[in-house]
Amino acid sequence: MKRNRTANNSEFRQLLKQAFAINQRPLPWAKALAAGVSSGLPVLIGVWLGQLQYGLIAGLGGLAFLYMFNEPYALRSKKIFFAALGLAFSAGLGVLLSQQPFLAAAAVGVIGALAVFIFGAYQFTGPSAIFFVLVFLINNNMADNPALFLLNAFLVFLGGMLSWLMAMWAYPFKPHAAETKAVKQEYAELAALAESAGSAEFYAMRQRTWSALKSAETDLGYASAKWTRSNRLVQLNLLHLQAKAVYAEIIKLGDRYSAVSKETADNLRLIASSVEASGKKSFAAAPRLQTETGDALTESTRKAYDILSGQRDKRTRDTELTAEPFKAVFTGSFNKHSMVFFAAIRFGIVLAFAALIAYFLPINPSYWVPLSAAAVMSGATILSTFNRSIQRSAGTIVGIVVAAIILSFQPDGLSIALIIFALTTLTELAIVLNYAVAAFFITPNALMIAESTSQIGDLSYFASARIVDVLIGSAIGLLGVLLIGRRRASSLIPQHSAKTLRSQQRFMSLLFSPYSPDLEAQPIELKKMRTNLTNLKLVLDTTQGELPQRPENLELLQQVFFAAEQLGFLLENAAQKDRLALSPVQLGQLYLFFEMMANTMEGKWPFAEHVIPEIPGFPEIEQELAALQETVRMSRREPDLPQQDEALE
Repeated sequence: MKRNRTANNSEFRQLLKQAFAINQRPLPWAKALAAGVSSGLPVLIGVWLGQLQYGLIAGLGGLAFLYMFNEPYALRSKKIFFAALGLAFSAGLGVLLSQQPFLAAAAVGVIGALAVFIFGAYQFTGPSAIFFVLVFLINNNMADNPALFLLNAFLVFLGGMLSWLMAMWAYPFKPHAAETKAVKQEYAELAALAESAGSAEFYAMRQRTWSALKSAETDLGYASAKWTRSNRLVQLNLLHLQAKAVYAEIIKLGDRYSAVSKETADNLRLIASSVEASGKKSFAAAPRLQTETGDALTESTRKAYDILSGQRDKRTRDTELTAEPFKAVFTGSFNKHSMVFFAAIRFGIVLAFAALIAYFLPINPSYWVPLSAAAVMSGATILSTFNRSIQRSAGTIVGIVVAAIILSFQPDGLSIALIIFALTTLTELAIVLNYAVAAFFITPNALMIAESTSQIGDLSYFASARIVDVLIGSAIGLLGVLLIGRRRASSLIPQHSAKTLRSQQRFMSLLFSPYSPDLEAQPIELKKMRTNLTNLKLVLDTTQGELPQRPENLELLQQVFFAAEQLGFLLENAAQKDRLALSPVQLGQLYLFFEMMANTMEGKWPFAEHVIPEIPGFPEIEQELAALQETVRMSRREPDLPQQDEALE
């Protein structure tokens, strides 16, 4: 008993240490200053026009800038525009429902759920629902006349458009900066992977390189738009497709413990260092690649260099990569087994509940309760939610005291604009260090916008009331996440694992069928395989943040996923080549192989090694099937693997 108590205390201390750890990351000065301008300039314009209140409302639109990250301009343009539109809608609806507390509680829940769902479905990084909820709640509490909902919405949208301009101003000078950086990174990782071939580090490097390839694929897919099309973008697309071909050749050698020549690694590093320069008019062809024998890996590397140096036709539009269609993204996430859908519903329900609780509490204004609940629930996992609750409470207490002191001096309009500029800038700088530090500035910033036009009589009462609001809201958010499906992700692992394996079996059977292959069915099965892999990855990532944690078991399950993901890549690669058909007996062996693993992951069958049929012309697929079988075998050694019929807590 004493040992368990000691272990629990040790875990709690570790969680506290994680919550207040300072991240060692470079500070984003340019983004921070631009964010300050986006929020402070509308307020300054309002002061200049003698309409401070309108300036404060328009400044809320500046929050749209905080949804900007290092991403292609085509995606950035859409994200900031729709963020501005969403903030304007939230503001208008908040004013419209200012006299309807029960409808307002339901509306804020819907707004939060929609934002969480959209960000989760597209796997966007960023603040998700928090600022839409903030804008709704501030307008809902500040408004006196519901008839002004269109005016408030318009003012917020104007502020959002300023954010759009701040986010897009550099496009004419560096139109493909994010995509270029991603392609450069993937070739640098390929060089490191080539150097590690045949060594004990190869598997870890393979995972890192694959992550870089996926990141580049995502960026290039989102970079596609009519106004961004250029020869440079086509060249980057071609370079990425060739990077995947180089990767396929390297893993053929590395998985057989064969070393890759030093010349190949040097050539890949030369390509990586020349990617940025090749996009400039002054680019001079880099030195020729070092001479090697003409094996498949060498030829793939040479093709990449030819694309880089402009020796291939860069005007081919067939190479354009595109992001997954809007309908496909939502269809994949909108079902009862989706973690994204579940997280959105939970967020909306808890947020609406917090808003109702705040309405019945003797506090005014009451929006700090649901806002704190939303901030706490913005953590991606249970563990990060727990950290957020600690960070939010500690940081906000300090922030409220700071805000109360500032507001007690009753600053004038110009001072308010400058303070909002400074606080927003400091928030963006602090957020990369620790959320608790950022809360020092987020809280007074929100209070400056909401309370700067009102009189604060009792300073101590004002501060203590806001602190109580934050503690109540943080507790509601934390309890909601802990009580509603805290082990849901773990319970879904067997089902999603089996579903992914069976989708791979169907796609592989279509590829190697001796009968007339159904060419129309192949894209459908390919899409299903990709969707299942994405959903499985999301479930595993969410499970990593659940409490209690099982790091050893999760590491083995991550290896199962990586093997399945690599198999999917090799199958897609095989679909582009000529293939020999498998015999009916081999197809039967293939079916039993996948079904055995699927049932093993579901816990229905004990693991039993099964024969892997020969895949003519694709020994790398045979190797990956063997690796997949081995990772499934290893994962079943852990006695606490979640079962499909495990009851949700």
